[in-house]
Amino acid sequence: MILRSIALSNFRKFREPLRIEGFTDGLNIVIEPNETGKSTILEALRAAFFVRYSAKTELVRSYVPLGDDVAPRVAIAFDVKGQGWTLEKQFLKSAFVRLEGGGGRRESDAAEETLQQLLGFERGNSRGTDEETRGPLGMLWVEQMGALEVKGPNRIVRDSIRGVLEAEVGAVTGGRRFDAIRAGVETAYSALRTPATGKSRGDLLAAEARASAAAAARQAAETGFRDYEHALAELDGVKARLRLLERDLVDPETVETRKALEADQKVAESAVLRATAAEAQFGRAEEVARTASSRIERLAAAETRAVAASALLQEKSVAEAAARAASDGAGDEEKRLRACLDDARSMREARETALGQARERARAHAVAAAARRAVDARRALADLEARERLLVEEAAGAIPERDLGDLAKLERAAIEARARFEAGAVRVEVAVGDGVPLRIDGVESDVAWLDILAATKIELGDAGSVTIRPPRGAGRSIEADLATASEALAAALRSLGLDSHSAGVARNERAAAAARELTALRSQMAAACPGDATIALAPGADALRAFVAELGAGMADALPPADDLDALEAGLGEARLAEADAAGRHDDSRIALSKAETVLARTQAELGSALREDVAAREDLRNVLEGGDRGALEGALAEARRERAQKLEALEDAREGSRAFDVDAIRRRIENLDRAARRAGEERLELTARIASLESTIAREGTTGPAGVLAEAREEEDAAIAAVDKLRREADVLEMLRSVLLDAANEASRTFMGPVTRRAGHYVERLLPGSGLSFDEALGLSGVARAGMEEACADLSRGTQEQLAILTRLAFADLLLEDGAPVSLILDDPLVYSDDTRLETMTDILKDASSRMQVILLTCRSKAFRHVDANRMMLK
Repeated sequence: MILRSIALSNFRKFREPLRIEGFTDGLNIVIEPNETGKSTILEALRAAFFVRYSAKTELVRSYVPLGDDVAPRVAIAFDVKGQGWTLEKQFLKSAFVRLEGGGGRRESDAAEETLQQLLGFERGNSRGTDEETRGPLGMLWVEQMGALEVKGPNRIVRDSIRGVLEAEVGAVTGGRRFDAIRAGVETAYSALRTPATGKSRGDLLAAEARASAAAAARQAAETGFRDYEHALAELDGVKARLRLLERDLVDPETVETRKALEADQKVAESAVLRATAAEAQFGRAEEVARTASSRIERLAAAETRAVAASALLQEKSVAEAAARAASDGAGDEEKRLRACLDDARSMREARETALGQARERARAHAVAAAARRAVDARRALADLEARERLLVEEAAGAIPERDLGDLAKLERAAIEARARFEAGAVRVEVAVGDGVPLRIDGVESDVAWLDILAATKIELGDAGSVTIRPPRGAGRSIEADLATASEALAAALRSLGLDSHSAGVARNERAAAAARELTALRSQMAAACPGDATIALAPGADALRAFVAELGAGMADALPPADDLDALEAGLGEARLAEADAAGRHDDSRIALSKAETVLARTQAELGSALREDVAAREDLRNVLEGGDRGALEGALAEARRERAQKLEALEDAREGSRAFDVDAIRRRIENLDRAARRAGEERLELTARIASLESTIAREGTTGPAGVLAEAREEEDAAIAAVDKLRREADVLEMLRSVLLDAANEASRTFMGPVTRRAGHYVERLLPGSGLSFDEALGLSGVARAGMEEACADLSRGTQEQLAILTRLAFADLLLEDGAPVSLILDDPLVYSDDTRLETMTDILKDASSRMQVILLTCRSKAFRHVDANRMMLK
């Protein structure tokens, strides 16, 4: 395939129409700076050939120039197998495609299909970015940075290469026919099982489902048959139970027993009523006697309470008086000890104040001493800083080695020019008398000497003339060389501020020594500024300078204090001990006062309680005696006790009569008989309903023939199991065949790799002598063997990976050319990581390849490809 021209409009950065013509059959190099649209040209080619004109994907929308609402358009002229074609394609707005050539014109889908057949690619996905469908050109048109990844060819290219290699190696496996056989086996296997997991599917899955359904039907038939036989047996048992139950319901003995129990119940209930009435009368008599006895007891208790309350009142009065005296004494003691504590606290505060003042004077003296040290350090630092400035200035005077080297070259050139001048010139000294005119080459002069580089005529008035001719080879060029070298040396010395090269060397030596001394000096300056926590001075020269600058007047002149800090601290310690002792004694007195007050409060509360109890006891005694004296109360108690004894005797007689009958037992027996009768009736209803249900079930299932249904279900299950076994054996055979074909494919891949490796090795030997290549099953380059070591492609340098990616593409292109496929190689910004030697080798290989196919390089590096003989093009 040969590209002849390409025209763009409204395509990304090319808003204005662009047309590129002049592509040749061989090597073409498009050289333009970055950001001029070289990569856009390649993208436009891909859009024209591989993206359908009707697509409206995100990729197609990206063709529109930013901010515009226009229709991107691409037009290409190209040759395939010696026949010319033109392709025009417009996207988005009024989209169309037009393909002319081969004696006709095609549009729309017909044009797209013809283009696919012509260039050997397939319709891709909706995004237009499916590399597997782009065919040979999709592999050989490499975008920017695309060659940095070493990967195998796409599916279409692999199939084409295998077809070529089949004829060369004489193998069937690995080619189209083998792929068809293998695809048929895979299709047959996929109809029965999933290739990845081996799970059943299709006919096998349906057969297994049929077997499962048949097993379930057989189990259901067995269950139905068992239920039918069980219903027949259960019906006989239920009928027998119903006959026994109906006989029990009409038993005459049970009726007579219930009548007798009802008569006994009435007699027993009458006896219970009499006993209940006797108990009530006895209860009333018992209550009267209890009330009389209680009044006697209350009287005795009230008398005892009154005596005890009087004694308690006297006791509590004495205790309250004693507690009051103790509380008063504790209060006086607390006041005295409080005064002692105040005195001790005042003493401690006074001594703390004195010690604080002394410590402040000591701190002020320490700060002043530290400030004096800081001032001294600042003075020392000032001397060091002055020396530092001198050293910095001297070190900064160093002359760059490059300038010094240039100066040495100029000085040597001046010396050499002087030597050449002195060797080629003739010095003439002239001495003439007074009044004798001197003319040199006809011009009057008064020089005493001159250097002659060319034939010169000297006239001495009228006395005559002398013509001096210097040796052959001398000339004014020597003088010009000397003047040029001298002026260049003088200009260099002036720019560097030097008298000579040796002065520059001496200055550099002084600068180096100053730099070394400066390093040591700065270490000394850092050590001279350690900082001082006493005055919050941080380490460093900046902090020291700032501190001394802000130092107050007279701060560094404080006199040492005359205080005895040890004596003051000892006095403060004694005062604190005295205060602690006074505080302890005062706390103890407060506790004693609190306890005395607590005892006083308790005794006062107890005294008040005793008073209330005495009043209440007297009131209670008066209330008890309101109904009479003690003799009347004791007579009423004796009468109530006699009445209670009589009622008790009557109660015993009634209870004796009721013991002959047990009313609760009689009632329970009657309830049990009634409950049994009700349960028998309910059971008869249940048995009658169960009989009807069983008879209905037997009548219904008997017509379907449960035994026959069970036999049919078993036959269906056997047939389903046989079908599953057959399909499983078939799937197992297909799986074995897949494995055998896979092994054969691997062997064929190894057979195919020989021709591929030889073609690629032809190129690699030129780039990496003594190296071998290895390819994987998908024809992708997997590694490089050199010096007896196998290296994976991913472990190689980026430059080597790019070079190998281009070379393997060339090897595949050669194979495709043998198959008659349309081939052209386009590389966008190639060989960016190649060194000079490999770049030259790679360009030679590309030049050789251009004799077999069209090669187009898009690059921004004019210098890198300047040595290559090619058709150079520019974007206009």
